[in-house]
Amino acid sequence: MDKKRKIRKSKRKQQVKRQLYFITAAVICVGIISTALILRTRKEEAKEAAAKIEQQNREKSAKENIEQEEKNETPEERLARVKEDAGRKGYPKGVIELLDKNEETIDFVEDYEEKKDLPAAETLDAVTQGEIPLLIQWDERWGYAPYGNSIVAVSGCGPTCMAMVAAGLTGDVTATPAKLAAYGTENGYLDEENNTYWKFMSEAGKNWGLSCYESDMTQAQIMSELQAGHPVICSVGPGDFTQNGHFIVLVGCEEGKIKVNDPFSRTTSSQLWDFERIKQQSKAMWVYSI
Repeated sequence: MDKKRKIRKSKRKQQVKRQLYFITAAVICVGIISTALILRTRKEEAKEAAAKIEQQNREKSAKENIEQEEKNETPEERLARVKEDAGRKGYPKGVIELLDKNEETIDFVEDYEEKKDLPAAETLDAVTQGEIPLLIQWDERWGYAPYGNSIVAVSGCGPTCMAMVAAGLTGDVTATPAKLAAYGTENGYLDEENNTYWKFMSEAGKNWGLSCYESDMTQAQIMSELQAGHPVICSVGPGDFTQNGHFIVLVGCEEGKIKVNDPFSRTTSSQLWDFERIKQQSKAMWVYSI
């Protein structure tokens, strides 16, 4: 019996040894495989990181090259590039045509994609009551704001002129071109081609407490009103200020000539104009006061 027990005991020991061997071998294999997988993963991660860094460096280099090229380009080359980019990106026709009408609009057009959906400014800069500020319809603070089926920069000369007059006479800094454009749209002051009706000029000012009458466009009358601090909005046809139709504001007299705030051009706004030259291009004039 003892012999048999010894034999069984010996067999159990051998089984245990074999089990321990297999377990040890399995653990070693798992360790080797795990280590290999970890090394492989780290290698792949390192490779991906290197590729990402290389891609970032290429993109950075390409961006720097573009910026350098843009920095070195002439005004004519920049204008051509911005116009080509705008066409390729599918910008509205009216936005692209701004470049042909006035090269001053180049920043506005170039920034169109980035800023077109941003909210318009709710206030103007500080305004001194009695002084008519120059507001530009393609100013990026409100130029992208809607006006009818277009935007203020393209079709909003009327609301921008009214904003100048309302803000200047009342000191109301909330009378922005975007706000006047919204008022005009909501109250149907546009035709099917997005042109501003003349009645907007005679009626919209009342909402800001302004008095208005349509002038007979004589030089003596206009000069007298301007000297009294009463701005005059003009509807003008083709000529110095537009190829089609446009609104401008007469804001004062200097050296017997007229100071004009043209919402589409800083250049024409920096000049003094003979009354007769303006009158020849004018279709109607409205005088404002409070």
